Amino acid sequence: MTSPAADRLLTVPRWDRIPFLLHGFGLADWTARDLASVGPGFTVVPTQQVHSDRIHFVDRPDEAAPVGDALATDLSGVFLVIRTADCLPILLADEKRRVVAALHCGWRGTALRLAEKAAAALRARYGTEPSDLLAAFGPCIRKSCYEVGEDVRRRFEDEGLKLDGLTPHPSRPDKYLLDLQAANRSQLLRAGLDPGNMNFLGECPHCRPDMSSYRREGKAAGRMLAFVGLRAVSSHQS
Repeated sequence: MTSPAADRLLTVPRWDRIPFLLHGFGLADWTARDLASVGPGFTVVPTQQVHSDRIHFVDRPDEAAPVGDALATDLSGVFLVIRTADCLPILLADEKRRVVAALHCGWRGTALRLAEKAAAALRARYGTEPSDLLAAFGPCIRKSCYEVGEDVRRRFEDEGLKLDGLTPHPSRPDKYLLDLQAANRSQLLRAGLDPGNMNFLGECPHCRPDMSSYRREGKAAGRMLAFVGLRAVSSHQS
């Protein structure tokens, strides 16, 4: 990507080498207009995020924004878009079947096993083998900045989730530090993804002023756009 918008966009080098794939994680001032410059002619499909485990399959490019926290499609010319301000954006791609998905994983979505359920849903809908999936973990609040309470620990335990993403706070009783990337990595490994197919961006929005952080800015926080889409593939590329 060589447009000015690319200077404010984080991407995964391995994904950049896939010719029919467009993806990225925008910084705080990266807008829908920038998205249009990256994918001219693409239709944007956002989602009305509610911290759920709802997964919506995009079958038409003109679909209105559905309610839920995951989008998936095998259509070309469509950008699946999610918005974050500390929560973890995860992009999934199946090179073989040309299927993509975008997930919004806060602590609630993580507790509801959204990532694990998304991998299963892609298999059921498109025939995607989890071992073929690539996963890109975008910027999210890091463990050292993400303090949660006993209610979150109990929720994870009640769901039967591994607690390796939660560690006791070193100085505050009944408080924990949550590693969203580690917790979701565990889910995707359980779902059958190859650990070698996972890429992680380490930036923490809470620590970077050029990123949006709800914990730092409160209700004034903006939202960062994460997206993935499929280019149309010509016959000589098939």
